[in-house]
Amino acid sequence: MTQSHPIIRIHGIKGAQSACRVLGDRRFDLLSPEHAGMTHGAQWLTDLVRITRAEFSDAQFAAILDCRGRVSSALAAIENGLDGIIVDALPRDQRERLGDMARQMNCQVMTEAPSANTVYGMDDHRLPDHELDRRLLAQLGNWS
Repeated sequence: MTQSHPIIRIHGIKGAQSACRVLGDRRFDLLSPEHAGMTHGAQWLTDLVRITRAEFSDAQFAAILDCRGRVSSALAAIENGLDGIIVDALPRDQRERLGDMARQMNCQVMTEAPSANTVYGMDDHRLPDHELDRRLLAQLGNWS
């Protein structure tokens, strides 16, 4: 989940589908809305990823859940097999235990969200599919 590939903030299945259509087999990260662990829960992103992977089997993406505000969502995200989580700064012992669990499941733990200038906001909660695809295609030139 480094800057070597696009990070796309989605708000639902339409955004994930658009990213997969436009990016094809190119590597990218799907980032949940801010604090989605608290508002949507880990199962929401887990289900979205399962549906998207079934529809776009060649897609190469990692799913990152913003769990700031709710450590229980981070635990659920790790257990569900998500690729990354964003958590608030934690006391050392909690951070180490969470990190140990995450490593066992190949889940990256971040204490800071990616900077806003590195994330493409999909606006999939506002725009129709064809416009999502068009705007994401236009954004590809900025990532080359």
